[in-house]
Amino acid sequence: MAVYDVCIIGGCGHVGLPLGIALADRGKKVCVQDINENAVQGVQSGKMPFMEEGAEELLVKALASGNLQATSDPSCISESRIVICIVGTPVDEHLNPKFGLMKRVIDQYMDYFRNEQLLILRSTVFPGTTDRVGEWLSRNGKKVHVAFCPERILEGKAMTELSSLPQIISSLSPEGFAMSRELFSCLTEDIVEVRPIEAELAKLFTNTWRYIKFATANQFFMMANNYDVDFYNVYNAITHNYDRAKDLPRPGFAAGPCLFKDAMQLGAFNDGDFYLGHTAI
Repeated sequence: MAVYDVCIIGGCGHVGLPLGIALADRGKKVCVQDINENAVQGVQSGKMPFMEEGAEELLVKALASGNLQATSDPSCISESRIVICIVGTPVDEHLNPKFGLMKRVIDQYMDYFRNEQLLILRSTVFPGTTDRVGEWLSRNGKKVHVAFCPERILEGKAMTELSSLPQIISSLSPEGFAMSRELFSCLTEDIVEVRPIEAELAKLFTNTWRYIKFATANQFFMMANNYDVDFYNVYNAITHNYDRAKDLPRPGFAAGPCLFKDAMQLGAFNDGDFYLGHTAI
């Protein structure tokens, strides 16, 4: 019998900790594992290491119930039925995807994985990464089910959005699908099931679409500004009670490093042929 329902590797960060708190609040036994000792100690004391609306109260509640624990000890991986890994695919100095970090993390914890566990990749990854991780575990003699279930939250709104947004799940095996479905159904009944490559692209497409919209709004602003036109009068005329334009963002600083990185990853995935994304950048 597993000690924990879920272990979250990288569990004290913006993606892992809100998820761990939400699962613990719904009765799951959760251990958040992180190499950052300061963050672990803060979580153990009931203090959030970053701002997240409504999270600290639920953190204190989860700790008091015994449903949530925090540790830097990786042995909790072996004691868990499901392991969620919060490690994305970074880009190198040439803006090409780097698989080395994901492989290093899997290698680092390889001895702690046990047969019939479910490993869920949660962060944005380059298309094909889920298959690579499954193959790597299999080559090392681990019969672990692998899934990709991308996070979709807005930082600061996680405690609301984890239950209000649909959850995309995918897996390399039927057992992985069943375990993923059971886990995320405690957060939402709105589950979307796709193949891993489809889930990976869904996450990249979503972020890149936002990136392109932000770029479009900024170029519209520059056009209006060049002709001494009040852009906000134009914006109001476009969006006022007109549903087909309600997703036009306002111009300004937006689209931090994640959306930039994901647009670059899509370009690399399509052999550099992503002119719309490169123009948005």
